[in-house]
Amino acid sequence: MNNEVKLKLSINSKDVPRLLRHPVIASFCIRKPIPLKIISVYYDSPDLKLLEAGINLRVQHTTGYWIQSVKSAGCSLLGLHQCMEWEDIIATSHPDYTKIIQPDLIKLFANQKFRDTLKPIFKTEIRRRELQLTFDNCDMIELAFDLGQLVVDGKIESISEIELELKAGSRGRLFDFALELQKIAPLMLQNKSKAHRGYAYLRTEKPTIFKARLPKLKGNADASSAFKKIAWECINHLQRNEDMVLSGSDVEGVHQMRIALRRLRSAFTLFRKVLGRANSAALITEISWLSHSLGKARDLDVLITQTLPVVIAQFKNHQGLQMLQDKATDEQSAAYREVRTVLCSQRYHSLLLKLADWIENERWQDCTRSTKKHQVLNIASVTLAKRYKQLLLCGTHLEHMAPEERHKVRIAAKKLRYAAEFFASIYVSKKSLTFIKNLSHLQECLGVLNDITTTEKLLIGIVGPQPSRALDEAQHILSGWNACNATHHLTNMADDWQILTTEKPFWL
Repeated sequence: MNNEVKLKLSINSKDVPRLLRHPVIASFCIRKPIPLKIISVYYDSPDLKLLEAGINLRVQHTTGYWIQSVKSAGCSLLGLHQCMEWEDIIATSHPDYTKIIQPDLIKLFANQKFRDTLKPIFKTEIRRRELQLTFDNCDMIELAFDLGQLVVDGKIESISEIELELKAGSRGRLFDFALELQKIAPLMLQNKSKAHRGYAYLRTEKPTIFKARLPKLKGNADASSAFKKIAWECINHLQRNEDMVLSGSDVEGVHQMRIALRRLRSAFTLFRKVLGRANSAALITEISWLSHSLGKARDLDVLITQTLPVVIAQFKNHQGLQMLQDKATDEQSAAYREVRTVLCSQRYHSLLLKLADWIENERWQDCTRSTKKHQVLNIASVTLAKRYKQLLLCGTHLEHMAPEERHKVRIAAKKLRYAAEFFASIYVSKKSLTFIKNLSHLQECLGVLNDITTTEKLLIGIVGPQPSRALDEAQHILSGWNACNATHHLTNMADDWQILTTEKPFWL
């Protein structure tokens, strides 16, 4: 049994020879590359029972012998794949179930009728170059360049990737070394294993929306470990919505990616005393760039999916509104093309690798002079009190504010909400969740009012400086509708503010 930890990166096959010859690899390599030809056959039942059980069964042939592997589905994030693996040398090209001795697995494979249904479902044919790397602190990595193909039901998909498997030491070394490789050749994080790619031909999995989860912290935890847990949750939130933006149809994907980035920036600010402002400045700049890259698509999504349909339903067959919708849809398509280009760019994948390297290796420890240990409970209490006070000050006379002033209140509410969600598990859960719920209602109301203001600015750009009569009329209809909608939400906002500010904060 082995707890397998691998970092997978896709690479253009043309760049492999250049990487193999590069000194950054040679300086850590303890022997010449081993060329291997590997044929892996994956087994499952026709109804994919092993897939449903989260198990992969593979028989692999290489250099004259057969290896049987049973793997748990595990998890992957930022290209880092972690799973339990059981490997055995077997005598033939077919599975040998006598080698499966793990209690949970024995139960799964005990039924002879079930075993009889297990047949080859797809295979990979790989030419591998394998190197063993050793570093000064005794970290050890197996570096493999895999070039070949996946074969499923007569369909062929090319494979060109790098695997960095941790043999000893810290998994932070994987990200650190991957960044060195990315300086030499373009690399992209690969969250899908070969098995996952094969199964995708047999059972289609539609992208799904993933919302933020509350991290589970302990009050006596040190601040560095708390920040790491929070930051990884934010990155998980970001990456789990990536597929929806790249290949799905739900506009909520972009929205959730933006929320994840905002939460991550908020985490950096909350733990500024621990991390140091200067130490994280470059990362925050890149996080802001990515968030801005998603911004226009999100604004157009709100206009097209939330605002326009309601108005068009009331003014059916209005030519100007139909023209406005067509123009907005064209701009939305262009905005999504830009977003997808960004998510496939080296800048984006470099940011993800740098974040992983910085967080996993606690790079702030290298640059921060202070040796003081901060407890997360102290940071939580001070921060929550400070942000609550800021919200109360910003929100004085809220119902009479201009949109620009109200936007400041929205930002203050958002900052308090993220802090409350990050630290909620330290306090009494019922009280903290009630507070977060009430704060969310206020934030959502302020968000709608902000969307109305954003829509007004967006309309000016869409209709242009000299709109046709029909478009000009449509713009005025939409502006009137927004004004009525704003009045309604201003009333709700006042009620939400009253409820929130009369409730005792959960951290007191």
